[in-house]
Amino acid sequence: MNIMLVDSDKDNIKNFRTYIRRSFSEFKIVGTFTEPNKDIIPSIKDTKPDLIVADIKFFGGVRFMRFKDIHDQFPDIKFIVYGTFNDSEYMRRARDFGVIDYMYRPVKPVELSRCLKLALGQQKKVEQQRQIVKQQKERYQDNMSFYEGMFLRSLAEGHIVSEDEIMEGFAHFQLKLTPGYSAAIVHIDHFRQIALTLTESEKHLLIYKIFQTVTEAMADREALIFMTAFHSVSVLMGGYTPIEENVSFFDHVRTLIYDKCQTRISIGLGRTYDNIADIGVSHKEATAALRYRNRIGYYAVIPLEFVEPGNLITYRYPADREDRLVYMAVVGDYQYCHQVLLELFDALAQSGPMPEGLLPKILMNIVIRISRYISEQNLPIASQISKLFPAAEILSVQNLEEGLLTFDRALKNFCSYIRRYTEENHQRLFRAAKQYVDRNYTENFSTARMAVSLGTTPEHLNKVFTDRERVSLFDYVMRVRMNEVRRLLRSSDMPEEEICNKVGFDDVKYFRSIFKQYEGIYPGEYRELEETEK
Repeated sequence: MNIMLVDSDKDNIKNFRTYIRRSFSEFKIVGTFTEPNKDIIPSIKDTKPDLIVADIKFFGGVRFMRFKDIHDQFPDIKFIVYGTFNDSEYMRRARDFGVIDYMYRPVKPVELSRCLKLALGQQKKVEQQRQIVKQQKERYQDNMSFYEGMFLRSLAEGHIVSEDEIMEGFAHFQLKLTPGYSAAIVHIDHFRQIALTLTESEKHLLIYKIFQTVTEAMADREALIFMTAFHSVSVLMGGYTPIEENVSFFDHVRTLIYDKCQTRISIGLGRTYDNIADIGVSHKEATAALRYRNRIGYYAVIPLEFVEPGNLITYRYPADREDRLVYMAVVGDYQYCHQVLLELFDALAQSGPMPEGLLPKILMNIVIRISRYISEQNLPIASQISKLFPAAEILSVQNLEEGLLTFDRALKNFCSYIRRYTEENHQRLFRAAKQYVDRNYTENFSTARMAVSLGTTPEHLNKVFTDRERVSLFDYVMRVRMNEVRRLLRSSDMPEEEICNKVGFDDVKYFRSIFKQYEGIYPGEYRELEETEK
């Protein structure tokens, strides 16, 4: 570890040098600095110390500015400083600028030894951390292809839609596609049946052979190829290639795969787009083309229930936001739902002219999903759905503006109903919980057993109870027990051991400590105090 000594007192420098050389072979003194009026920065650049041992007064009245300057330029350098007791506050504050410890003048060898050992310990930790980071970087580099595949899958599945983020990813993985972005998916036909005849390693080998065959076939084309599952390989392509040429080329690929792998495959193609952020849209088209057995994708549909052939709009529909809307509607959070609904309609407005009848189907699909989610949650309110979301009104909407107003109004009514139902339900649960405690506080208390008895979960029971009583369920049980204990202590001669068992405690010692925790005194002291007051 390289060390620099900084002090205008040359005798001090000499003593430090002698002691360090004699007692610490781990340190190499790479330089000294004794002139306060000169700039220390060039000397630090030349000697490259890991640690500077310095007299805090060496830097004069601007000591903090000098420490900060050095720390800003050399953040890895650490300091040990020394001074008088009057300098204590300065030395403590200097910790913000890389000072790891400080000593008082005259510096005793034992203090210098302590500080140097601390520096060595910290250096060791830093070196260990560096090694860990280095190993992590090496492992990352070794697995770069795995992370590249993750990036490409996220791009193809539409999880990355920011053009800047996409270009940053391309630069990081050193990928390149020129404008004219499209996608294709190679899919093994009847894979489930085929997989039954293969071992696990044979299954892996099959998709790898197909991946290799596609990669070789695409060698002269601009393409990024990656495996998306055991049964499919995705291809992201650049360049404005006529669709007829792509169809002909992938027909050749299909024949090639059958010849080399003895496996029949289908290939789905998506449209070509100018913006790279739309490559995920093309991949959706390719997926839908496979699902509906249309190789080109011109008449393909996205796999959503309300979609019809021939429309492009739903490829850009943010289905993940709709998922969130359904969930939060059943929670009853109207403000959140309103914001998500605006986002959905904004996406529809930007996608282009709406095909006739598509918007009512989208809205009714959301209603159906809300109804299904309610059933999954065992909420007995399914009969209210048709009243709160009137199908006749929703199916008759003619445009986006009308659709937004109609559905937003229905959503607001639904969320209000859910909140009222939830509050009433929670109130019933709260009352039932208090009644349960009043009847069973003398038994061994178990939140889990109580929750099962009341038909809920421990977490939900605790939250509902705490929200209304302002104390936890455990504290409430203890409070009920303590009320009974006080009554028995005042009105009976019953021994503490008997009272302990009577109110649900197994251990007298624990009972006494709990009573003192709640009442401030032990049960016996409470009884004596009550008798004195009589």
